[in-house]
Amino acid sequence: MAKQSHEIATSVTSSREADPHDAVVDREQNATLQECIGSLPALEKEAVLLRLGQGLSYKQISQVMDLSVSHVGVLLHQALGRLRSSMNPGN
Repeated sequence: MAKQSHEIATSVTSSREADPHDAVVDREQNATLQECIGSLPALEKEAVLLRLGQGLSYKQISQVMDLSVSHVGVLLHQALGRLRSSMNPGN
């Protein structure tokens, strides 16, 4: 699963290699996002990785995780809230 969180972090932030400062910022943001995804509770992390890493729909995630679609929605909502808070601790 760590590889998947790295792939998500890499795909979430844009690559701006032309400007060295932007490249450093991107790498730092990717590392922070990887760390934040890794610290999520297990079910939330799995749902996020399936959604963002593999592009599965809520229905597909519910089938893979053997949960209701509404439970998947709750897990993703909670996970994204945690990720926002972790990525922007001052807000």
